[in-house]
Amino acid sequence: MSIKLPPDIAALVKARVGSGEFASAEEVVRSAMAPWIERERLRAVALAKVRSKISDGDADETNLTASAVRQHLDDVAAALQRHEPDAA
Repeated sequence: MSIKLPPDIAALVKARVGSGEFASAEEVVRSAMAPWIERERLRAVALAKVRSKISDGDADETNLTASAVRQHLDDVAAALQRHEPDAA
């Protein structure tokens, strides 16, 4: 793959290679992209967890009424106000 960098970024890449900190422009770009790659990996993991929870919820045949859900949430809120961390 070949890409054209804007002049200001190209100058930064050349300066980093010229300083001897990196052996090539590819190493500079790889290093610069590492945090973005990690964020994308973490995003994918989080998204997979959310999709799994949605799937679990879709598969759950429990039929709760709105008032039952409201009562449960009120109970959890009251327990949390009493500082019971495992209330949920």
